[in-house]
Amino acid sequence: MSSKNLISIIMPVHNGERYIDHAINSCLQQSFQDGWELIIVNDGSTDKTEIITKKHLADSRIKLIEQDKQGVSAARNNAIRNSSGNYIAFLDADDCFLPNTIRQYHTACEITEGTINLFYCDYLCINEKGETTNAMRVKPPMKRPGLHLQFLLPRLLPLLPSTTFIKKEVFDHTGLFNEAYMACEDIELFARIAEQHDIAKLDIVNCRRRMHQAQTIRNKPALVYWRDKYNIAYLERHDFCYFCTTHDRIKQAKLAENFGDTMLNAPQGPLIKSARYLYQLSLSMKPSINVQTKLDRIQDHAMSDERS
Repeated sequence: MSSKNLISIIMPVHNGERYIDHAINSCLQQSFQDGWELIIVNDGSTDKTEIITKKHLADSRIKLIEQDKQGVSAARNNAIRNSSGNYIAFLDADDCFLPNTIRQYHTACEITEGTINLFYCDYLCINEKGETTNAMRVKPPMKRPGLHLQFLLPRLLPLLPSTTFIKKEVFDHTGLFNEAYMACEDIELFARIAEQHDIAKLDIVNCRRRMHQAQTIRNKPALVYWRDKYNIAYLERHDFCYFCTTHDRIKQAKLAENFGDTMLNAPQGPLIKSARYLYQLSLSMKPSINVQTKLDRIQDHAMSDERS
């Protein structure tokens, strides 16, 4: 195996004593035993995470970094900076790789010869007992310019850290995780990568994603807040025609209106600020009583949220 395709597996953990042994063992039990390293960042755990992790340090492929609690983005960034690989794979401490994951990653690296900078995969959902509950098939990326719209809504292109691996040099262009984000930090990064680099889906199932009550994803108000914050920042970086196949301003106005409607029907809760932004954008391109009525209807709600 070419050393140019060394994969660094990044595993942040905070108080992960219940599941981290399973996650580490899923790496040790890979059918492909060469060409990877595992970097675990203990983000200020106060349980037995450190004790459990240190049992595995006899394996030279495993490195442990200790830091005061700074959050998952800071932990991942710390690991990336201390990695030796040319590709970065992510594995959350409550998830598990399937036995052929690393082999399939290496095969993808060899076949594409570095032309793809972010890969992602399908995955299985498991419960707290490790029992499979369902399989998640993720959509392939749309062609540009529509590709970028997939990152603006929950579940439209739900890339998960544990299902992605990325060419390391990409971070030199896009930067690392935004440590200010308390949720949606992964989507925010993946979208920045997709703005500049080619991404692709591998038609494989690479991991078991564990669903449990302690996950940030279950905090819907937080997800809605950070998704709105991210959406608006993302839309402000680009003229709306960046997302459109048409340069007709009237058609763009209608697209913005329809997209605003979609924001209000987001699966994890109405994205009021995002919808307001899009309605205002639509009105700036073409005045419309219908759009103004929609904007007026949500204006008070959005202002109330901002005050709270």
